[in-house]
Amino acid sequence: MTMVKDRLGELKSKRKYNSDVNLDFVPSKSQEEIFCNLEKFTELTEWIRTIRANIEEMRSAISTPSFHYNDKAIREKVEKTMDQSLGLCKQIYTAIKQLQEELAEDERRGSVLFRIKHTQFLVIKDDYLNAYREHEEFVTYYENKIINLMKKEAKAMSYNITDDEAAEMLTSNQTSPFVGNILEETERERQKLRDIMARHSQLAELEKSLIEIRDLFVRISTLVMEQGSLVQVIEYHAQQASLNADHGAHQLEKAREYKLKALKKKTWLLMWVIIILAVLVLLMIIF
Repeated sequence: MTMVKDRLGELKSKRKYNSDVNLDFVPSKSQEEIFCNLEKFTELTEWIRTIRANIEEMRSAISTPSFHYNDKAIREKVEKTMDQSLGLCKQIYTAIKQLQEELAEDERRGSVLFRIKHTQFLVIKDDYLNAYREHEEFVTYYENKIINLMKKEAKAMSYNITDDEAAEMLTSNQTSPFVGNILEETERERQKLRDIMARHSQLAELEKSLIEIRDLFVRISTLVMEQGSLVQVIEYHAQQASLNADHGAHQLEKAREYKLKALKKKTWLLMWVIIILAVLVLLMIIF
């Protein structure tokens, strides 16, 4: 077998260009800022995609015909995923508020960098609001489905429960609450059970109220942010109108200057014509 000679050293010695030339790309300050903003918006986009993926995963888990509300494994998985999505919503909301403050403090409102960042901000903000609404819609759908399943099971076992009672059972995370109804036939046992459920329901209702207050704060903040986008659009158009008005005034000022110069030229031309005619008339009179 013939061995191939290694000519790397020879080729390096005969190369045309000096090896000391630095060909590394050094980005400018504007490019670094663009890359930094791109990383931020990419991370926010990934979080929003995770929220939507969680919604699809949870919807698939509870859409099977065999799903039952006392399936502890599925319910724990779904509720854990809900908490993860809500945590991502809070992180995205905080990041968007920070970006909004940065844009408000940015003095380069007419620059290309500001317009790029502002456009990216509006896109990611609208995407987040849509994802948050989708998450809220799924939470409502999930709770209604659990309540309806509870009511159907209660009806099959000769119980009549209201939506509030089913919601209390859902909040207290009860599994199979209608099993063992034979032991509840006596009035004394019924009363004991009601007392225990009443005390437990009060604590569960307090916990639910705290969770609702937390979610309500996020919801109100999101609505305020959504309405704030309209104000920003109005402010942007007002700034554009102001810039256009200033530009128009500048153009009118230039037109007035051109008109004055043209008038001066016409005046001087007329004066020279009169002088020439006067000279010609004097020459004709003399000769």
